[in-house]
Amino acid sequence: MSAIEQYLREFQNTIPAHLRSDATAEVHSHLEELTREWQRRGLSRSEAERKAVLQFGAPRQIGHQWRRAAGMVDWWDILLAALPILGITGLGWELVGKFIPLLMYLAIFGLGALVAWRRSWPTWWYAWLGWLFLALLVKPETHWAFFIIFPILVTLLAVDSWQHATLMTLPFTTYLAFATIIQRQQLVTTGWGPGNIYPGNIIWLETAFSILWIAVLAASLRAARPSRRDIYLLAGLVGTQLIYVGAVALMIVVAKSFPAYFVTTLTPRGLLLQKLPLGLATIGLTLYPLFVWLAARWISRSKTRTGLPA
Repeated sequence: MSAIEQYLREFQNTIPAHLRSDATAEVHSHLEELTREWQRRGLSRSEAERKAVLQFGAPRQIGHQWRRAAGMVDWWDILLAALPILGITGLGWELVGKFIPLLMYLAIFGLGALVAWRRSWPTWWYAWLGWLFLALLVKPETHWAFFIIFPILVTLLAVDSWQHATLMTLPFTTYLAFATIIQRQQLVTTGWGPGNIYPGNIIWLETAFSILWIAVLAASLRAARPSRRDIYLLAGLVGTQLIYVGAVALMIVVAKSFPAYFVTTLTPRGLLLQKLPLGLATIGLTLYPLFVWLAARWISRSKTRTGLPA
């Protein structure tokens, strides 16, 4: 097996199947060109191939560059994107913005911004950015900054990339929506009979949803074809938001069906007038970046058709 054939085999192992054919053909073309250049310098074919392979770079490194160029996201980036969710679940949801000083948030996200800048603003950064704005919303003295900066930034970001804007809204469409719609002590057990197997502490449910959010994030970012990520992300987020409202409705049904075992503070009126509007608002925020992006494209095309600069 020649040096080029061995290189291409190793390179193919680093590339997803749907990119493999085009990527291999292009890399092969570059290697052949380098080989011919070394042959013109007087080397034999086998020696020229070895020189070309060394000059071109390691297969794993070139494969990584190809995946980046094609919009693929590595597991390391997914871990970084999920890190705030993991941290908040481990430390307790109530710590967000209330007991962790805002200066600490700024220091953490300042360091994250430096790393993101050095890595050409990777996908995980946009998922991080939203948690900083969540802290601004939770702290009363910074409400004004949130309501001025956040809507403007999400809108401007959505014009260019609605996917990045959607990632930025994650803390509000996942954690905040959950904490607002499914509140603590909405369903409690009387402690008798089958009801005592129901845990009164809702942390188990928070943790379960955290795992679900991370699964949605991982599935959308690691989708083999970038064109599928958008579908996975929106479907996953809207699906979990429907589960929130469904869980609240289920609490009412359980409490009404088994009054000897469960007690709830929820009412059908509260479900219709409070929880359902919150759920719809959350879905609206999830879809808002996509609508902004579509509107921006429509305006741009309209200007192009009328001869105005886009």
